[in-house]
Amino acid sequence: MNYFIIIFFFFCTVSTAQSTTFAYITNQISDTVSVIDTSSNQVITNLNVGHRPAGVAASSDGKRVYISNPESQEISVIDTDNNSLIKNIKVGDAPVGIVVSPDGKTLYIADWYLNIVSVMDTKTMKIKSKISVGKSPSGIAISATGKHLYVANRDDNNLMIIDTKTENIEMIIPVQIAPFGVTTAAAINKIFVANVRSGSVSMIDLDDINNVVHIKTGKFPYAIAYDEVKNRIYVTNQHDGTVSVISLTEEKVIKSIKVGDYPEGIALHPSGDSVYVANWFDGTVNIIDTNSLEITGEIKTQDGCRAFGNFFSTH
Repeated sequence: MNYFIIIFFFFCTVSTAQSTTFAYITNQISDTVSVIDTSSNQVITNLNVGHRPAGVAASSDGKRVYISNPESQEISVIDTDNNSLIKNIKVGDAPVGIVVSPDGKTLYIADWYLNIVSVMDTKTMKIKSKISVGKSPSGIAISATGKHLYVANRDDNNLMIIDTKTENIEMIIPVQIAPFGVTTAAAINKIFVANVRSGSVSMIDLDDINNVVHIKTGKFPYAIAYDEVKNRIYVTNQHDGTVSVISLTEEKVIKSIKVGDYPEGIALHPSGDSVYVANWFDGTVNIIDTNSLEITGEIKTQDGCRAFGNFFSTH
């Protein structure tokens, strides 16, 4: 019995040690996705996808990464086991924001021109339904339970909450001007929305839906990463070339970090030790240490990196 326990523990340890987190960074000008091994912070490959890739969504099991290509009207499906393109799927007129359900069975695709969210079965890779939303849907997020979808409608200045089972709109919440990125915070039951033209983030309390707090950021905030441990959010500001670090306790910016030119996508590494920021005009990714709040690295990708969405995949 003792030998069995030792062997079992050994194999579990080896299996865990072999898991690595990769960042899948969309390069809109180069029509590629740069795959970064975050253990070495090196680009290990650049994958050709559709035309003008923008959005990214990684499945929770680490097996698939989905890319939105607005100008070729496609979703690219990547097999993370060998970092190969499985298929390009024609979808709508301009897919931008995308998110995959927690169980990995459904991909939700916000279509900028058609004002819909397309619902795709990830097994058949076919669209099974379409949900009418507001004008110019951009950012999209899903609850940890998979029961609710959150869609920012940029030209309607609101956030929609959609029941994923019935596909009905449950609520429309006014925010500020030109909402884009959307991020959920399950631990505190809140939603964050970046309002590009207001220079703010709207913090929506799902326990008290009338309690919406607007927090000032830098110029043209775009995307948001939530840090549960430190009770913070990190916000990219396109026109400032900065990341605003916001304390959710104080509800204000506690530091502004200078990054590359025109930062867009941002995500917290699963370790919680760092935040990765994609700089569109520089073709670089900056790494910010979440303890010191200093930049600790820069990775060269290809041209026009955007990485809008959940770009980390661990496998």
